[in-house]
Amino acid sequence: MVVQFGAFGSCGLISCSLLAGINSEGYLPAGVHVVDWAEFQERFGIQTPRRVWLVGRLRALIELAQATGALRRCFVWGSFVTAKPTPRDLDVLLIMADDFEVDRVASPARQIFEATAAKLRFEADVFWARGSIGEEVLQLWLETYQISRDFQKRGIVELRLT
Repeated sequence: MVVQFGAFGSCGLISCSLLAGINSEGYLPAGVHVVDWAEFQERFGIQTPRRVWLVGRLRALIELAQATGALRRCFVWGSFVTAKPTPRDLDVLLIMADDFEVDRVASPARQIFEATAAKLRFEADVFWARGSIGEEVLQLWLETYQISRDFQKRGIVELRLT
């Protein structure tokens, strides 16, 4: 998997700096934090055996999505991007190319786009959309994903892919 760090500077609602610290509630500060794979793995994927296992599942999921040639963006939120030592699962949003069609995806990668298969193989709730949903709708989704189960505003992560 090839990833690169997002550009420094202002990106509207997206924070392009290094990942901020976890707040007193165990969450990233509100906003979308754009990072590369190395920083993401260092921050969230090595602290406990559960985290190591889940980050491996996420990596496999992203590699399969990239193999379609249609993956454009990837967001992660939920317990995995918190201070919890044993996150329950992965919550992932994949933004695919405008002309992406699941029916054209080969068998191994198709599991990503089938909810039950993705949950069993990757322990992930995978949501996906075509880039044609537009930035306004995407921002509404991202705002929604920033609300925790206890109704607190929290940060989510965008992995910068190339």
